[in-house]
Amino acid sequence: MQKTKNILDILVEKNITTVNAGYRTYQLNIKKGLKDSGVKCYGTCDFDEGVISLEKTMAHETARETLFHELTHLALEICSLGGDEETGIVPSKSNEEITTLISRAFLLLMTLNPELFEVLNEQS
Repeated sequence: MQKTKNILDILVEKNITTVNAGYRTYQLNIKKGLKDSGVKCYGTCDFDEGVISLEKTMAHETARETLFHELTHLALEICSLGGDEETGIVPSKSNEEITTLISRAFLLLMTLNPELFEVLNEQS
């Protein structure tokens, strides 16, 4: 059985280094020893700096899920569901409102970043 190539290596090979969010371009930062507030982590999404960081040493499946996790943070931010900066509390919305907002945010990300989502899709 052939070993699946790590999605992070594929991103580097295909020179996918950014994520277009429509209102700004985020840099993809893949590095060893990633920390958030001094604590080891797999991924971060910095809205102020426009950077999505990913831990280089993750296994393929963990890296794929973490990339999608960070893209979900970005999608939530795009549709104003990112939460209050201090408390993290998200404004109250119905399930239908949230679903509509998130689906539109993902369609926007998919349309603006077809190569990235092609890689995510191929790696299942």
